[in-house]
Amino acid sequence: MRQGISPAKRAGLPAHVPAEVGMVSLVFIPSLVGFYAQSLEVLGLHLDSLRRTLPTGEILVWDNGSCPQVVEFLQQRFRQGQIDYLVLSQHNLGKTGVLNWILSALPHRYIGFSDGDILFLKGWWPAVQEVFRAFPKAGMVSPAPAFFDVLRGKSMTASLLQEAGFRVYTDTPTARDVQLYYQGLGHQVPEQPPILPLAQASDGTLACARSGHHVFVMPREVARQIPPLPVDRALSRDSDRVLHERVERAGYWQLSTARSFVYHLGNTITLPSLLTTEVGGEESAPSGSPARPRPKDAPTGLKGALRAGLRRAMARSPRLRKNIERVYDALFRLLYGEV
Repeated sequence: MRQGISPAKRAGLPAHVPAEVGMVSLVFIPSLVGFYAQSLEVLGLHLDSLRRTLPTGEILVWDNGSCPQVVEFLQQRFRQGQIDYLVLSQHNLGKTGVLNWILSALPHRYIGFSDGDILFLKGWWPAVQEVFRAFPKAGMVSPAPAFFDVLRGKSMTASLLQEAGFRVYTDTPTARDVQLYYQGLGHQVPEQPPILPLAQASDGTLACARSGHHVFVMPREVARQIPPLPVDRALSRDSDRVLHERVERAGYWQLSTARSFVYHLGNTITLPSLLTTEVGGEESAPSGSPARPRPKDAPTGLKGALRAGLRRAMARSPRLRKNIERVYDALFRLLYGEV
Protein backbone atom coordinates (compact mmCIF):
# COMPACT_ATOMS: atom_id res chain seq x y z
CA MET A 1 0.00 0.00 0.00
CA ARG A 2 1.30 3.45 -0.87
CA GLN A 3 1.79 5.89 1.98
CA GLY A 4 2.11 9.60 1.28
CA ILE A 5 2.76 11.35 -2.02
CA SER A 6 5.76 10.73 -4.25
CA PRO A 7 8.25 13.64 -3.94
CA ALA A 8 8.69 13.53 -7.71
CA LYS A 9 4.97 14.14 -8.23
CA ARG A 10 4.80 16.92 -5.65
CA ALA A 11 7.88 18.71 -7.00
CA GLY A 12 6.79 18.31 -10.62
CA LEU A 13 10.07 16.68 -11.58
CA PRO A 14 10.61 17.34 -15.32
CA ALA A 15 11.34 14.51 -17.74
CA HIS A 16 14.70 14.37 -19.49
CA VAL A 17 14.86 16.24 -22.80
CA PRO A 18 16.82 14.09 -25.27
CA ALA A 19 19.64 15.45 -27.41
CA GLU A 20 19.13 16.10 -31.10
CA VAL A 21 20.82 12.84 -32.09
CA GLY A 22 20.89 9.50 -30.33
CA MET A 23 23.45 6.96 -31.55
CA VAL A 24 22.93 3.28 -30.79
CA SER A 25 25.94 0.98 -30.64
CA LEU A 26 25.15 -2.73 -31.02
CA VAL A 27 27.56 -5.04 -29.18
CA PHE A 28 27.89 -8.82 -29.27
CA ILE A 29 31.12 -10.30 -27.91
CA PRO A 30 30.40 -13.82 -26.61
CA SER A 31 33.99 -14.50 -25.50
CA LEU A 32 37.46 -12.94 -25.48
CA VAL A 33 39.34 -15.75 -27.21
CA GLY A 34 39.98 -16.70 -30.82
CA PHE A 35 38.20 -14.37 -33.24
CA TYR A 36 37.19 -12.13 -30.30
CA ALA A 37 40.61 -11.91 -28.62
CA GLN A 38 40.94 -8.14 -29.23
CA SER A 39 37.24 -7.31 -29.30
CA LEU A 40 37.20 -5.60 -25.90
CA GLU A 41 39.93 -3.21 -27.06
CA VAL A 42 38.03 -2.67 -30.32
CA LEU A 43 34.89 -1.82 -28.36
CA GLY A 44 36.81 0.67 -26.24
CA LEU A 45 38.24 2.41 -29.31
CA HIS A 46 34.79 2.46 -30.89
CA LEU A 47 33.13 4.07 -27.87
CA ASP A 48 35.98 6.53 -27.32
CA SER A 49 35.77 7.69 -30.93
CA LEU A 50 31.98 8.02 -30.81
CA ARG A 51 32.03 10.03 -27.59
CA ARG A 52 34.86 12.24 -28.84
CA THR A 53 33.22 13.03 -32.19
CA LEU A 54 29.66 13.41 -30.87
CA PRO A 55 30.10 15.53 -27.73
CA THR A 56 26.53 16.91 -27.71
CA GLY A 57 24.77 13.71 -28.78
CA GLU A 58 23.61 10.80 -26.63
CA ILE A 59 24.95 7.25 -26.81
CA LEU A 60 22.89 4.13 -26.20
CA VAL A 61 24.73 0.82 -26.05
CA TRP A 62 22.67 -2.30 -26.64
CA ASP A 63 24.50 -5.42 -25.53
CA ASN A 64 23.10 -8.48 -27.28
CA GLY A 65 24.25 -11.16 -24.83
CA SER A 66 27.99 -10.63 -24.45
CA CYS A 67 30.28 -12.42 -21.98
CA PRO A 68 30.52 -11.16 -18.35
CA GLN A 69 33.81 -9.29 -18.90
CA VAL A 70 32.22 -7.17 -21.64
CA VAL A 71 29.13 -6.51 -19.57
CA GLU A 72 31.30 -5.38 -16.65
CA PHE A 73 33.27 -3.09 -18.97
CA LEU A 74 30.06 -1.51 -20.28
CA GLN A 75 28.67 -1.05 -16.78
CA GLN A 76 31.87 0.72 -15.79
CA ARG A 77 31.58 3.04 -18.79
CA PHE A 78 27.96 3.71 -17.87
CA ARG A 79 28.85 4.57 -14.28
CA GLN A 80 31.54 6.95 -15.58
CA GLY A 81 28.93 8.78 -17.66
CA GLN A 82 30.50 7.85 -21.00
CA ILE A 83 27.34 5.97 -22.00
CA ASP A 84 23.95 7.68 -21.63
CA TYR A 85 21.74 4.59 -21.90
CA LEU A 86 22.73 0.94 -21.45
CA VAL A 87 20.55 -2.03 -22.41
CA LEU A 88 21.76 -5.46 -21.30
CA SER A 89 20.04 -8.42 -22.93
CA GLN A 90 20.62 -12.02 -21.94
CA HIS A 91 19.50 -13.04 -25.42
CA ASN A 92 20.84 -12.24 -28.87
CA LEU A 93 17.85 -10.59 -30.53
CA GLY A 94 19.66 -10.21 -33.83
CA LYS A 95 20.55 -6.96 -35.53
CA THR A 96 17.15 -6.31 -37.07
CA GLY A 97 15.49 -7.35 -33.82
CA VAL A 98 17.33 -4.53 -32.05
CA LEU A 99 16.54 -2.13 -34.89
CA ASN A 100 12.85 -2.87 -34.39
CA TRP A 101 13.15 -1.66 -30.80
CA ILE A 102 15.24 1.46 -31.35
CA LEU A 103 13.62 2.73 -34.55
CA SER A 104 10.22 2.46 -32.87
CA ALA A 105 11.11 3.98 -29.52
CA LEU A 106 14.05 6.39 -29.47
CA PRO A 107 12.79 9.97 -28.96
CA HIS A 108 15.68 11.80 -30.62
CA ARG A 109 15.15 13.92 -33.74
CA TYR A 110 17.83 11.83 -35.45
CA ILE A 111 18.30 8.15 -34.64
CA GLY A 112 21.65 6.59 -35.50
CA PHE A 113 22.90 3.01 -35.51
CA SER A 114 26.41 1.58 -35.53
CA ASP A 115 27.98 -1.82 -35.25
CA GLY A 116 30.28 -1.98 -32.22
CA ASP A 117 33.47 -2.22 -34.29
CA ILE A 118 33.30 1.13 -36.10
CA LEU A 119 35.88 3.87 -35.55
CA PHE A 120 34.38 7.35 -35.98
CA LEU A 121 36.57 10.07 -37.46
CA LYS A 122 36.50 13.81 -36.92
CA GLY A 123 33.66 15.65 -38.64
CA TRP A 124 31.38 12.71 -39.38
CA TRP A 125 28.25 14.17 -37.78
CA PRO A 126 28.51 17.63 -39.44
CA ALA A 127 29.07 15.85 -42.78
CA VAL A 128 25.94 13.73 -42.29
CA GLN A 129 23.95 16.83 -41.27
CA GLU A 130 25.11 18.55 -44.45
CA VAL A 131 23.70 15.70 -46.56
CA PHE A 132 20.37 15.90 -44.74
CA ARG A 133 20.29 19.67 -45.33
CA ALA A 134 21.17 19.52 -49.02
CA PHE A 135 18.96 16.53 -49.89
CA PRO A 136 15.57 17.12 -48.20
CA LYS A 137 14.20 13.61 -48.79
CA ALA A 138 17.26 11.84 -47.41
CA GLY A 139 15.90 9.09 -45.23
CA MET A 140 19.05 7.18 -44.38
CA VAL A 141 22.57 8.62 -44.45
CA SER A 142 25.84 6.75 -43.79
CA PRO A 143 29.09 8.57 -42.96
CA ALA A 144 31.05 6.71 -45.67
CA PRO A 145 30.36 6.07 -49.36
CA ALA A 146 28.66 2.73 -49.91
CA PHE A 147 30.91 0.67 -52.18
CA PHE A 148 28.46 -2.24 -52.22
CA ASP A 149 24.97 -1.98 -53.72
CA VAL A 150 22.78 -3.68 -51.13
CA LEU A 151 19.74 -3.63 -53.42
CA ARG A 152 21.75 -5.09 -56.32
CA GLY A 153 20.72 -2.66 -59.03
CA LYS A 154 17.11 -2.31 -57.87
CA SER A 155 17.55 0.93 -55.93
CA MET A 156 15.37 3.85 -57.05
CA THR A 157 17.40 6.54 -55.27
CA ALA A 158 19.59 7.64 -58.21
CA SER A 159 16.66 7.97 -60.61
CA LEU A 160 14.55 9.78 -58.01
CA LEU A 161 17.38 12.23 -57.38
CA GLN A 162 17.62 12.88 -61.10
CA GLU A 163 13.88 13.50 -61.33
CA ALA A 164 14.18 15.93 -58.42
CA GLY A 165 16.69 18.02 -60.37
CA PHE A 166 19.96 16.88 -58.80
CA ARG A 167 22.99 16.21 -60.94
CA VAL A 168 23.64 12.45 -60.87
CA TYR A 169 26.81 10.92 -62.29
CA THR A 170 29.34 8.16 -61.60
CA ASP A 171 32.92 8.46 -60.43
CA THR A 172 35.60 6.52 -58.58
CA PRO A 173 36.27 7.11 -54.86
CA THR A 174 39.53 8.62 -53.66
CA ALA A 175 42.55 6.40 -53.08
CA ARG A 176 42.21 7.14 -49.34
CA ASP A 177 38.65 5.89 -49.21
CA VAL A 178 39.45 2.82 -51.27
CA GLN A 179 42.27 1.90 -48.88
CA LEU A 180 40.12 2.46 -45.80
CA TYR A 181 37.27 0.35 -47.16
CA TYR A 182 39.24 -2.68 -48.27
CA GLN A 183 41.75 -2.65 -45.42
CA GLY A 184 38.88 -2.46 -42.94
CA LEU A 185 37.44 -5.64 -44.46
CA GLY A 186 40.82 -7.36 -44.52
CA HIS A 187 40.84 -7.48 -48.33
CA GLN A 188 43.46 -6.57 -50.89
CA VAL A 189 42.88 -3.28 -52.67
CA PRO A 190 41.72 -4.13 -56.21
CA GLU A 191 43.54 -2.80 -59.25
CA GLN A 192 40.32 -1.27 -60.56
CA PRO A 193 38.48 0.89 -58.00
CA PRO A 194 34.69 0.57 -57.80
CA ILE A 195 32.35 2.99 -59.56
CA LEU A 196 30.05 4.98 -57.28
CA PRO A 197 26.77 6.76 -58.13
CA LEU A 198 27.11 10.36 -56.93
CA ALA A 199 24.61 13.20 -56.62
CA GLN A 200 25.41 16.90 -56.43
CA ALA A 201 23.15 19.54 -54.93
CA SER A 202 22.92 23.09 -56.28
CA ASP A 203 25.27 24.36 -53.54
CA GLY A 204 27.90 21.78 -54.49
CA THR A 205 27.21 19.29 -51.68
CA LEU A 206 28.03 15.75 -52.81
CA ALA A 207 26.47 12.48 -51.69
CA CYS A 208 26.73 8.87 -52.74
CA ALA A 209 23.36 7.53 -53.92
CA ARG A 210 23.60 4.43 -51.73
CA SER A 211 23.74 3.76 -48.01
CA GLY A 212 25.32 1.18 -45.75
CA HIS A 213 23.61 -0.57 -42.85
CA HIS A 214 26.63 -1.02 -40.56
CA VAL A 215 26.39 2.65 -39.58
CA PHE A 216 23.69 5.15 -40.53
CA VAL A 217 21.44 7.95 -39.26
CA MET A 218 17.70 8.39 -39.86
CA PRO A 219 15.30 11.21 -39.08
CA ARG A 220 12.83 10.06 -36.43
CA GLU A 221 9.82 10.42 -38.76
CA VAL A 222 11.48 8.03 -41.23
CA ALA A 223 12.60 5.59 -38.53
CA ARG A 224 9.03 5.16 -37.29
CA GLN A 225 7.95 3.89 -40.72
CA ILE A 226 10.54 1.09 -40.96
CA PRO A 227 9.58 -1.58 -38.34
CA PRO A 228 8.77 -4.35 -38.15
CA LEU A 229 11.83 -5.74 -39.89
CA PRO A 230 12.08 -9.52 -40.34
CA VAL A 231 14.15 -11.33 -37.72
CA ASP A 232 15.34 -14.79 -38.70
CA ARG A 233 19.00 -14.89 -37.70
CA ALA A 234 21.42 -12.83 -35.61
CA LEU A 235 22.89 -11.45 -38.85
CA SER A 236 21.13 -11.74 -42.19
CA ARG A 237 21.85 -10.01 -45.49
CA ASP A 238 18.26 -10.57 -46.55
CA SER A 239 16.92 -8.81 -43.45
CA ASP A 240 19.42 -5.96 -43.94
CA ARG A 241 18.19 -5.59 -47.51
CA VAL A 242 14.62 -5.09 -46.28
CA LEU A 243 15.81 -2.08 -44.25
CA HIS A 244 16.98 -0.34 -47.44
CA GLU A 245 13.83 -1.34 -49.34
CA ARG A 246 11.58 0.10 -46.63
CA VAL A 247 13.36 3.47 -46.78
CA GLU A 248 12.75 3.77 -50.51
CA ARG A 249 9.19 2.46 -50.36
CA ALA A 250 8.39 5.16 -47.81
CA GLY A 251 9.44 7.71 -50.43
CA TYR A 252 12.89 8.60 -49.10
CA TRP A 253 16.42 8.42 -50.47
CA GLN A 254 19.23 6.27 -49.11
CA LEU A 255 22.47 8.25 -49.23
CA SER A 256 25.95 8.45 -47.78
CA THR A 257 28.69 11.03 -47.53
CA ALA A 258 30.99 11.19 -50.55
CA ARG A 259 34.02 10.88 -48.25
CA SER A 260 34.71 8.24 -45.58
CA PHE A 261 34.32 9.41 -42.00
CA VAL A 262 34.44 5.96 -40.39
CA TYR A 263 36.76 2.97 -40.40
CA HIS A 264 35.80 -0.66 -39.88
CA LEU A 265 38.02 -2.02 -37.11
CA GLY A 266 36.61 -5.53 -37.31
CA ASN A 267 38.25 -7.69 -34.66
CA THR A 268 41.69 -6.00 -34.45
CA ILE A 269 42.96 -2.66 -33.15
CA THR A 270 45.46 -2.07 -35.95
CA LEU A 271 44.85 1.29 -37.62
CA PRO A 272 45.99 2.42 -41.08
CA SER A 273 48.81 4.94 -40.81
CA LEU A 274 46.83 7.48 -42.82
CA LEU A 275 44.28 7.74 -39.98
CA THR A 276 46.75 8.94 -37.33
CA THR A 277 45.85 12.62 -37.69
CA GLU A 278 42.13 11.93 -38.05
CA VAL A 279 41.67 10.09 -34.77
CA GLY A 280 43.82 12.40 -32.68
CA GLY A 281 46.99 10.33 -32.24
CA GLU A 282 48.32 6.84 -32.30
CA GLU A 283 46.16 3.98 -31.13
CA SER A 284 46.22 3.15 -27.46
CA ALA A 285 44.44 0.87 -25.04
CA PRO A 286 40.92 2.26 -24.50
CA SER A 287 40.24 3.88 -21.16
CA GLY A 288 38.63 1.54 -18.69
CA SER A 289 39.65 -1.62 -20.52
CA PRO A 290 42.54 -3.87 -19.59
CA ALA A 291 45.61 -3.38 -21.73
CA ARG A 292 46.85 -6.65 -23.14
CA PRO A 293 50.35 -7.41 -24.41
CA ARG A 294 50.46 -7.75 -28.15
CA PRO A 295 51.75 -11.02 -29.57
CA LYS A 296 55.34 -10.89 -30.71
CA ASP A 297 56.02 -11.20 -34.40
CA ALA A 298 58.78 -13.78 -33.98
CA PRO A 299 57.37 -17.17 -32.88
CA THR A 300 59.02 -18.88 -29.91
CA GLY A 301 59.04 -22.50 -28.80
CA LEU A 302 57.55 -25.53 -30.51
CA LYS A 303 54.07 -24.03 -30.70
CA GLY A 304 55.40 -20.90 -32.38
CA ALA A 305 57.47 -22.88 -34.84
CA LEU A 306 54.48 -25.03 -35.80
CA ARG A 307 52.33 -21.94 -36.23
CA ALA A 308 54.93 -20.28 -38.45
CA GLY A 309 55.32 -23.46 -40.51
CA LEU A 310 51.57 -23.73 -41.01
CA ARG A 311 51.36 -20.10 -42.10
CA ARG A 312 54.08 -20.69 -44.67
CA ALA A 313 52.25 -23.77 -45.93
CA MET A 314 49.00 -21.80 -46.25
CA ALA A 315 50.81 -19.05 -48.16
CA ARG A 316 52.05 -21.65 -50.65
CA SER A 317 48.75 -23.51 -50.94
CA PRO A 318 45.47 -21.57 -51.30
CA ARG A 319 43.63 -24.90 -51.20
CA LEU A 320 45.08 -25.71 -47.76
CA ARG A 321 44.11 -22.26 -46.51
CA LYS A 322 40.56 -22.73 -47.83
CA ASN A 323 40.22 -26.09 -46.05
CA ILE A 324 41.46 -24.60 -42.77
CA GLU A 325 38.98 -21.75 -43.16
CA ARG A 326 36.17 -24.31 -43.59
CA VAL A 327 37.20 -26.06 -40.37
CA TYR A 328 37.40 -22.71 -38.56
CA ASP A 329 33.96 -21.73 -39.84
CA ALA A 330 32.45 -25.04 -38.67
CA LEU A 331 34.00 -24.65 -35.21
CA PHE A 332 32.80 -21.04 -34.98
CA ARG A 333 29.23 -22.06 -35.77
CA LEU A 334 29.44 -24.91 -33.24
CA LEU A 335 30.70 -22.62 -30.48
CA TYR A 336 28.36 -19.70 -31.07
CA GLY A 337 25.15 -21.40 -32.06
CA GLU A 338 24.91 -20.59 -35.75
CA VAL A 339 23.10 -23.08 -37.96
